[in-house]
Amino acid sequence: MKKKICQIVLVGHTWQKLIYSIDKEIFDKLIFIIEKENLLGTQEAKETLEMLMEEYKNRKIDVEYKKLSFHIPNKPIAEMTYLIYQQKILGFSDIILNISGGLRYMNIWIYIAASITKSRIIHGNFIYSENIEVGIHKNDDLDTLYFSSLTSKQLEFIHLFFSPFKDSLDFFRHDFDKNSLLKQRKIFNSIEAIKHSLNKQRGEKLTRGAINGYIMKLNRNSALVVTPKDQNRKSIAISFIGIAFFLEAMFKLIKVKNY
Repeated sequence: MKKKICQIVLVGHTWQKLIYSIDKEIFDKLIFIIEKENLLGTQEAKETLEMLMEEYKNRKIDVEYKKLSFHIPNKPIAEMTYLIYQQKILGFSDIILNISGGLRYMNIWIYIAASITKSRIIHGNFIYSENIEVGIHKNDDLDTLYFSSLTSKQLEFIHLFFSPFKDSLDFFRHDFDKNSLLKQRKIFNSIEAIKHSLNKQRGEKLTRGAINGYIMKLNRNSALVVTPKDQNRKSIAISFIGIAFFLEAMFKLIKVKNY
């Protein structure tokens, strides 16, 4: 069976250099990424997007675009992780993340998403004439970071921040911001509240020290947002990086069921 490849491309201000890089790859589908909010350079990126969409539609390529919330720190990590797994569920076994045209802060977040999902990430090695891209040698593959997956007990702990659901696929239905499971996340205002919920979920009694152990390890991995109030009360929520780790775990469960 032929592998289906989806190339996801960050849109910058120069459409020609992106075409050089995009066309160096074999792919079945293109998804362009643009910022959702009006940021510095957004108008130029929108104009570039229009040119790219017209170019590939004329070529009869399966092409679409998505808007990510780049003004909210770390949110694009979760959004991109979500998009990658959505495409895999749709049958695209290989995902290429192309950051040849992205702005630096965008590239960092997409790089982290590539590392979590173990996706291929590329940047064009361009040919220049007086600082203008006139061609391309090749796309360079970037080495990604290693992130360990959530353990079974950490995954059980992370479940606390979400409402009950019937199927792992429920986390990948609709767009990221329209998925009620991801939007309506729980926040705990004390260790005792988490202890009560986890004891109820597991049907056994865990000590306060055990709960603190979970929180410390997940907070060390930036999977939680912990806001100290005093010695006895804390605000504990899942971070966008934590959501990305959770989505990775949910996708693995889907793969186990379907394959």
